[in-house]
Amino acid sequence: MNDRRECQTSPVSFRFLNIGPVNEAILKLGGLTVIAGRNNTGKTYIVYSLYGFLKGWMGWPEAGDFLAKAADKFPEVKAIRDGIHATGRASVPVPPSTIDRQRRILAARVGEAFSPQFRNVFNSRRDSFRNARLDVELADLSNAPAPSRATVAFGHSKIAARYDGGTVTASVNDNDRSTGRVHPGAPAIVYFVLLMRDLFPDPFILSAERFGISLFYRELDFTKNQIVDLLQKHAADGGAKSPSPFLIVDRTTSRYATPIKDNIDFTRSIPDLPKDGSALADHKFFDDVKNLVDGYYSNATDNIRFISKARGRGRSFNIPLHLASSSARGLSDLYFFLRYVAASGQLLIIDEPESHLDTRNQVLFARMLARFVTAGLRVLITTHSDYLVKELNNLIMLSRDFPEKNAVAKKLGYRLGEGLDRRSVRAYVAEDGGLTECEIGAFGIEMPVFDGTIDDINEAAIELSSRAEEGS
Repeated sequence: MNDRRECQTSPVSFRFLNIGPVNEAILKLGGLTVIAGRNNTGKTYIVYSLYGFLKGWMGWPEAGDFLAKAADKFPEVKAIRDGIHATGRASVPVPPSTIDRQRRILAARVGEAFSPQFRNVFNSRRDSFRNARLDVELADLSNAPAPSRATVAFGHSKIAARYDGGTVTASVNDNDRSTGRVHPGAPAIVYFVLLMRDLFPDPFILSAERFGISLFYRELDFTKNQIVDLLQKHAADGGAKSPSPFLIVDRTTSRYATPIKDNIDFTRSIPDLPKDGSALADHKFFDDVKNLVDGYYSNATDNIRFISKARGRGRSFNIPLHLASSSARGLSDLYFFLRYVAASGQLLIIDEPESHLDTRNQVLFARMLARFVTAGLRVLITTHSDYLVKELNNLIMLSRDFPEKNAVAKKLGYRLGEGLDRRSVRAYVAEDGGLTECEIGAFGIEMPVFDGTIDDINEAAIELSSRAEEGS
């Protein structure tokens, strides 16, 4: 069973050490990854750390220097550089076995380079994450996505590279080469990005703070405008009587962790999102969100609005987002992400998707997640919801072949394509300072963190009902 699941999941293993309550946790991503657990067991620490890495790995500042110094392990970099400087183009034979070896070397290096950045991801004091570390390892790469293409910009010039399974081809335009504007480190950087980018999905996060963000994003913009006004006043006064602009920024800048800050920035950007639709727009996943909230959203103006579905004459409403229900506010960013941003291969991270959803909507949300995965969108959730996990298990069973399957699915209210292949799922329980991986069998995820509690409450109910009958 595990070997079959392995071929459906990422070859990248993330090992988190000494972050908050987490002593050591190993995480591998599936098409759908579920992390459950009791409160304060480190789920959010792990998710925020992973998000910070996936957002920042390409900015590893020492990549060019490392590849240049490790010429014995990366001779392709010199060949690319020589060809670029000579003719503006280089074709370098690189067999897949070499690609795999070099990827493993670079995976270890990107984890090492990220480790000092934990405090920046969490916007915390340096000593809070003094011993924090991330190890990135690559397992069997036989089913990993092959390098495809990469483009890196340096100032006004760009260098592009692609891999066809046996040869790396890199190029710059003739003007950049002839004017000497190709950065000396460009060949190394583009080779680094080419090898690694297809292993690390582009993340989008819906943090647990999304409910407050939808309430206060206008006020956050007001704070930003206050900073601009203070700096302008400082300039007008010649700086003689005004405080230092750096002091102004320090005193008015928020202390948010990177995932929360990025969530805020996305909410702010919603009115300006391009209106041509996401790469997954044809799936109309945003219609699923409409059904959950019994309404839809408008970003036609600077003020995001929630519009209810018609509920009879005079009973529909059109209100600013901050006046909408908590469930409508919490799903607004997901709606706009699905409508205008989502693409196959991205990693959608949702912290506690069940928050402010009734039990029926938690079940429908699980079905929506399965459709995301089928369409190629990768998903990582943290959850406390037994309803959500139980429905995921139903979808895993639904994916299997059995007699009269279509009739049974229709009777139970399932749509075509809502089955969830267990090989694409990974599940964990956060406990004891780490992550315990759950078995996923023919009947779904074995999640003892929920099962034990349910057994206890059922036993209590049986005992109490028996006693109550005796008393009556």
